Amino acid sequence: MYLLNSISSFIRQNQRHLLVDVSVFAVIYLLPALSHLVPFPLYLIEPMRIALFAGYLFSRNGYNAAFLAVTLPLFSMWTTGHPVFFKSLLISVELLANILLFILFFQRFRLNVFVALVSSILLSKVIYYGFKFTFLQGGLLAGNLISTGLQNQLITLLGLAMLFSVLFHYFFKRDR
Repeated sequence: MYLLNSISSFIRQNQRHLLVDVSVFAVIYLLPALSHLVPFPLYLIEPMRIALFAGYLFSRNGYNAAFLAVTLPLFSMWTTGHPVFFKSLLISVELLANILLFILFFQRFRLNVFVALVSSILLSKVIYYGFKFTFLQGGLLAGNLISTGLQNQLITLLGLAMLFSVLFHYFFKRDR
């Protein structure tokens, strides 16, 4: 009985976080099917990063966002087989660095949302490519260091930063 009460209490206290997480995981789970329905390669708009920041926006919890950052790529690998294990690890590290740097820049250093997003995404990409280079050199991954063009990455970075700047402004201003 104590265990059931503890679980019930945990769920009541964390309803918002659980709802956000389940929704984000559902989107990521359904993304491969959705990607076959549209004539555009969805990976170019970085859906996991979008899901991560949407999750953070709705939960406003750094621990929850860190959980999503680490688990989204691994969940995708487990449910769809893509990306492969070492690529999933790279993406997990990149997303974790991204959200932690964003929170640091936005909350601690009080940078505006756009600057915090751009800075955190750029720095997390530097970390990603550093680890990817190491994985390529170690034979853990095959392929090119940069597989998505830098121009596409820059456009996506600026687009995501603008989108979430507007959303963060709207949601945070509304709650004040």
